[in-house]
Amino acid sequence: MKLVCKNNLNYFTTIERFFLSLKDSGLALSASDYQLIGEWEERRIPVELICRAIESGYFSLEGQRRGRHGNISLTQIQAIVEEGIQAEIHKK
Repeated sequence: MKLVCKNNLNYFTTIERFFLSLKDSGLALSASDYQLIGEWEERRIPVELICRAIESGYFSLEGQRRGRHGNISLTQIQAIVEEGIQAEIHKK
């Protein structure tokens, strides 16, 4: 993973805060979650699109777990998020 610089700090921070607010727990993400965010940034996927896909993926997985949340990571919902990204990209 690249070091976080000022140019991409907002991208990382926005996604991190959004996801942690969904979880309603934790102070930081895992190293693999930060790496995943870096990959999305390198692909130039807009933050708004990522956040919509994360929200969809999070609630989908939470529903499967019957409301037990808090231990969900970005890497656990990566496949669902990627599906959301692809669906948005192909809409245009």
